[in-house]
Amino acid sequence: MTASQLPLLIGLLIALAIVLVLIVRQLRGGASLQLPQGPDTTAAPQVAPHATRFPAATSRATSTPTRASAPSTAGSVPVIASWGYQLQNLDLDNAAHSPFDLLVIDTTLDGSDETTLTAAQIERLKRKSDGNRRLVLAYLSIGEAESYRTYWDKQWKRNKPEWLLGENPEWKENYAVCFWHPGWQAIMCGSPEARLDMVMAAGFDGVYLDKCDVYEDLKRRYKSVAGSRPDIEADMVAFIAQLSAYAKARNPAFMVVMQNAEELLERDDLRANLDGVAKEELVYGGYGPEKLNPADDFKSSRGLLDLMRRDSKLVLVVEYLDDQTKANHASELLAPLGFVLYVAPKDRELKRLNYEVLSA
Repeated sequence: MTASQLPLLIGLLIALAIVLVLIVRQLRGGASLQLPQGPDTTAAPQVAPHATRFPAATSRATSTPTRASAPSTAGSVPVIASWGYQLQNLDLDNAAHSPFDLLVIDTTLDGSDETTLTAAQIERLKRKSDGNRRLVLAYLSIGEAESYRTYWDKQWKRNKPEWLLGENPEWKENYAVCFWHPGWQAIMCGSPEARLDMVMAAGFDGVYLDKCDVYEDLKRRYKSVAGSRPDIEADMVAFIAQLSAYAKARNPAFMVVMQNAEELLERDDLRANLDGVAKEELVYGGYGPEKLNPADDFKSSRGLLDLMRRDSKLVLVVEYLDDQTKANHASELLAPLGFVLYVAPKDRELKRLNYEVLSA
């Protein structure tokens, strides 16, 4: 090799080295692109298979409740954009022709055994006038015993079972219970005669659990009873979880909705066992009929209800109002939050469905 050829050889070697470096970098970069990507932690949470899918509410309290968009098939679960709530004097024709996407009703027409709803009647309520599907939930009080129910023994007023406490001074014929007691829980589920089992056998789409906040009553009126429990709120969470697991083992699509007791929503294990939550008097009524609630109270409850929205679950609100202006205000406040509002008559009796939002 001559001296004149040496620079050429060095140049070729340098060029070859650069090419090799580029090839290695390309190979490393290509390998990294083929690695599986981890979950996107910023994505919105997915709705559980049994949970109801619904959009953010956009309706206002106008003369007629907003109707939901039609489901794609006759058997599909409807979008919940409106709901109705009636526990007394149910008129089947009226309820069947109502525009609501979801109804919460009692298991009977008037509370008596003779008027217990049949499977055929419940199926009728599941179909709206336009042919679309409606969800029908059964009201079930799990924190108070009701003396007009089939399970009530007339002798209990003289000889109480150990789990039965006193009558609610605000609601006659409703008695606080030690809800953690096996005797009471057996009345609620676990046999053909139990309340939840009867609800499921009748064909309801789900259950609407009331008096889940009875522990507050016990702390106030039965301090020694409440004080005997290390964590009475955890007792309620465990009870609801038991009811939910029992129902979903038999029907995974069965809905479980809790009314009030929103402070329990901070517990992940409770939210995991719920498909929705309902709140009474979120905007008005906490300190008197149609009185605006303090801003701090609203903010606190809203933050807890938002935990359910974060989990892509249903949030229902019922306001008891006869004032159109206040109904409009409640709707304007709640619609952007994705909470589905029903405006019931001010008397709180829930004796009729409020088609036109306000009492006539």
